[in-house]
Amino acid sequence: MSSVGDGQALLDLMSNSAMTTGSQSGLRNVTVRKMKEQLLAKLALLAPHLPTNTLDELIDGLGGPASVAEMTGRRGRVVSLSNGSVQYQLRSETDISLEMLNITEKQRFMDGEKSIAIISEAASSGISLQADRRVKNHKRRVHITLELPWSADKAIQQFGRTHRSNQVSAPEYIFLISALSGEQRFASIVAKRLESLGALTHGDRRANETQDLSKFNFDTKYGRTALETVLKSTVGMTQPQTKSGNYPPDFFDKCRTALLNVDLITKDERGLLSVEKESTNMTRFLNRILGLPVKLQNHLFAYFIDTLASTIQHAKKTGRYDSGIFDFGASGEHVEVAETQEFVGDPAFGTATTQLHQVHVERGLSFAEALEKLNTDTLPGEGLYLSQRVRSGKQLAALVKVANASANRFMIYRPNTGLQSRSEKLSIFQKKYTKVEPEVAEKWWVMQYESSLSVCNHAFWQGKCRHTMAGHQCNAGVRRRAYHILSGSVLGVFSQLEGVFSRHGGSNSRMQIARVRVPNKRLVGILIPTACVEDMKQTLSRVALQAAGGVVDNPITV
Repeated sequence: MSSVGDGQALLDLMSNSAMTTGSQSGLRNVTVRKMKEQLLAKLALLAPHLPTNTLDELIDGLGGPASVAEMTGRRGRVVSLSNGSVQYQLRSETDISLEMLNITEKQRFMDGEKSIAIISEAASSGISLQADRRVKNHKRRVHITLELPWSADKAIQQFGRTHRSNQVSAPEYIFLISALSGEQRFASIVAKRLESLGALTHGDRRANETQDLSKFNFDTKYGRTALETVLKSTVGMTQPQTKSGNYPPDFFDKCRTALLNVDLITKDERGLLSVEKESTNMTRFLNRILGLPVKLQNHLFAYFIDTLASTIQHAKKTGRYDSGIFDFGASGEHVEVAETQEFVGDPAFGTATTQLHQVHVERGLSFAEALEKLNTDTLPGEGLYLSQRVRSGKQLAALVKVANASANRFMIYRPNTGLQSRSEKLSIFQKKYTKVEPEVAEKWWVMQYESSLSVCNHAFWQGKCRHTMAGHQCNAGVRRRAYHILSGSVLGVFSQLEGVFSRHGGSNSRMQIARVRVPNKRLVGILIPTACVEDMKQTLSRVALQAAGGVVDNPITV
């Protein structure tokens, strides 16, 4: 809404109010009139500096009331006219009451007369906007949420406006979240709620395959562990898991003061700081940091995210990380099914079979692919870099691309492992790497890319690997990895599957669901650890032989 329109609407409203008051009292007080004129004059000076009304500006930008179906609880709006002026108009139409106007606007959208609908929480009750088979407008709905609500239940109700039964296609959801770290709280509660419902985050192979909300769910065991580490390191009870050089010099001092002010840490009568057990409640933490100054809030949340990444990385190194679903190909890796063996299952489950797939995952980046990425919208700081440190006469090559320009975060690509999971600040990265021309980086990039097909990082840099020398397989830094996935009628051989896992123990005893995406094909099954593959093949062969009525020699008791 225009600032002039704001002022004129306010003038009309105040004038009408003053006249009504005057007619009721029978008095025409000259002093009151002068005060009113002075106030209106001050408002007229202030009007050009007032922000426009978001909803009116949005409607005007999308084509005006003729193109946008508005379903809200307000009675009027300010409309931009063709001559550049604005005018306050009532939303009510001839022969249509305000109570029925939202229903009429809904029908216009469903009939395709208007292609855009704006709906507020006040008017959402009973409104369904899905691509219903019974209406004319069958276009796929794109549902943009401008502001996530505090309640996860309310958020789900909002999503349900465009996702209902009898629809031609499911909607696409877009959530707008600002760079303010405290606002991650809203996405976090919605993500956790959707995950608990088994909805659109991950775990459902029919769900959205490009983006999900699971990355916003910090209320996990790893998130709570990271939060405890953040709070304890702030009060000096433990050491930070990330490098303190990534933050301002007085970062921890400011954090202690701020966290003390919002009761996330406490101070006893002796002046000693401590962390209470309930302080590691994730929802409480995200709520409380909303009260911190924006700059400190963002720094503290960045410290939490770095600590969380370090916690997850440690869990992966020790083999204790539980990712829920191991999703091959979700991050752009090249995936192919190299080999498939089929086994007949238990006759009690009919003619269903079980398949053991060998899957190859290529996660590296060739030099040609690196150049292609480099030549696309090159921004300051982007380019090819070489490590300043030389090990065994070799240098490490990397490609740097902007991830978030406003936050000065950059994506790092490496020849053997492709895109890294964590972005970095360029200033920190440049302490260890130097930017070079492509022809200088090509030699080292190609060398590491080609050797990483079969040689691990240890052997590449040191010439040998104690794991491979001991007869074990080492995949550290290997470009192409092989995995085995059991799919098909898994329930028919589930007891045998449990037996195989239990016999090998340790990290091999944990079952993990895997999902594979290859062109024109999707696989969902159980990830079989390399140490269990041969045992799994023998066990499935025995089950198949039993199903065929054969005699099993030396059967394994499971």
